[in-house]
Amino acid sequence: MSEVRIIGKTVEEVPEYKPTLVKILNIIAVIFAFCVVLVIYIPNSIWKDEDAVRAISRKRMVILNEVEKFYKQMTGFYQNDPLLAMKVLTAVRDSTRADSNFFGEQVVKLPEGRFALTVPKNFYLTFDTTFSFGYFKKDTIYDTTYQVLKWNEEMLTNDTVYVLADRYRELRKSDSSFRKALGSENSTRVQINRYYRPFYLDTTFAYSPLIKELYQISSDTSKVRIQDPLKGEFKEKRYLFFAFKDTSAGYIENDEKSWKD
Repeated sequence: MSEVRIIGKTVEEVPEYKPTLVKILNIIAVIFAFCVVLVIYIPNSIWKDEDAVRAISRKRMVILNEVEKFYKQMTGFYQNDPLLAMKVLTAVRDSTRADSNFFGEQVVKLPEGRFALTVPKNFYLTFDTTFSFGYFKKDTIYDTTYQVLKWNEEMLTNDTVYVLADRYRELRKSDSSFRKALGSENSTRVQINRYYRPFYLDTTFAYSPLIKELYQISSDTSKVRIQDPLKGEFKEKRYLFFAFKDTSAGYIENDEKSWKD
């Protein structure tokens, strides 16, 4: 009798490939990564905007504080209207730049009225150096050196000295010890000078960059306070789910800031 053997075979199951599911998972991963980037980037961007607006507001208050000090120096009192204070100072700056004799007791006429002022000489220079940023520039100076003969009263003899052109002209005009010029020599030299660009008081400096209201100025004969007009919290929607938030940028009272630089 013959024997029949059945040999069993092991069949491995191959997983079915599902391209639609893979695509969905990839899309979900991309969306998730995009959301993570937004959650990190957008708040940082908003915080930078908040810091920038606050810095602008405080810079404007610093400018107004300097304006008030100049106004007090020339009039004897502070001006609670920042626009008018800037207008008066601008008129004085322009007048001193156009006319070197515009200093001392002067009257500035504006549509708002007549303003009696005590104007420092060359005020425009002080104005620009206070508000503007300086820059350095190399200048080539052309000059002439003179060999001059002068009488020395103590030694009872003539001395030879060397002077530049400006000094030489002064000696010839007003120095009785001057005898004559023995010779001259032209020269050039490079000199580094500091300059200041003209600064202009824009009306925007009087307003809060956030709520577009005038800064509040209160004063008496001895003190002045410049206050951010924002009361409470400012909130503005950004990108649907985020918000720009800020509070008062502070104040300056008698040169003392309410914030730390």
